[in-house]
Amino acid sequence: MRLPIRGMLALGLAAGLATFASAQEGHPAKGSWIGEWKGNSAGESVLMVMSWDGKSITGIVNPGTDNLKITDAELNPTDWSIHLKAGDYLIDGKFARLELPNRSIVGTWKKGSAGGDFEVVRQ
Repeated sequence: MRLPIRGMLALGLAAGLATFASAQEGHPAKGSWIGEWKGNSAGESVLMVMSWDGKSITGIVNPGTDNLKITDAELNPTDWSIHLKAGDYLIDGKFARLELPNRSIVGTWKKGSAGGDFEVVRQ
């Protein structure tokens, strides 16, 4: 089967756009994340929005009542572990399925003497 010139151009353009779109994913922590943290008195659902400005991770954590600004974020690319501080919350996790767009962060959270399991999935 021979494709006309237009068909070959359209096919090439589609392949190029698919490659370009997958290359635009950005920093592994960047994006909106939805999940749960077990045992949190504010509710077990959590929303996180993180950004990367080329130097640091910024964003918010919403434990169900108020947005808490991420005031400290450390990412270790050797083992893809992450440490976040937002308000009184400390979150320690590790990226899972890093190569996929719907990667997750799995770990634990603490707030004072309370704590529990934590998992969010990038949307």
